[in-house]
Amino acid sequence: MHRTEFVYGLSAALAMSTVPNAGHCIKNDALPYDRPLELKMRALDGPDFVLSEYAGCSIWLNVFATWCPPCVAEQPFVVQASRAYFDRGLRVIGIDFAEADDTVRYYRRRFGITYPIAMDVNGGFCRALEVGKSSDNMVFPAQVFITPDGFLQCYVIGSMGDAEMTARIEGLLSAVTLPSPAPPSPMSPQPNASPGLRTTFLPHRHPDNPSARIWAETRKVSGYNK
Repeated sequence: MHRTEFVYGLSAALAMSTVPNAGHCIKNDALPYDRPLELKMRALDGPDFVLSEYAGCSIWLNVFATWCPPCVAEQPFVVQASRAYFDRGLRVIGIDFAEADDTVRYYRRRFGITYPIAMDVNGGFCRALEVGKSSDNMVFPAQVFITPDGFLQCYVIGSMGDAEMTARIEGLLSAVTLPSPAPPSPMSPQPNASPGLRTTFLPHRHPDNPSARIWAETRKVSGYNK
């Protein structure tokens, strides 16, 4: 059995500033901002993903599921960015939520993914992140940005759109820190959209657990006044 392990070191707190028009970073005890992270997971068709082995590189963890519509929608940009920013030190790691290897292999071929994909075999990583507030109410995708010295820079729930993802990447690579994490929102069966966006979340059925509710960001609505 494979398991996800977090090992936390000691260091100074990470200072935070702002990026214009960027969404809020999420505060979560599983991913502290004030000390470097360590993460080890089984990888698809390769050696284990060990975060510390990427020291000196900027890391973008893209948490996804192959059946998640917004994950599929943003995947071409993620692949493009992984190539466009590689020479500037960005390393993209996909993290799949509890799917079979062959399912993820097909997805990898479909989109021409060349970066490593870590396998969250039992869904423990996603649940530790509280991606959907509870194990039966998951929200995808999720983005985790980590600085070259191993500190969390920003953790975002939901797709951000190409422009905001580009801003996040540029800020990470230029060592511009992002907004301080917002206080955790109250437990809710439906997550909040990113500030500045009109976003509709609709429930999707988990293929292996029909009773589970998975909230996925399905579309952005522009020109809407409530």
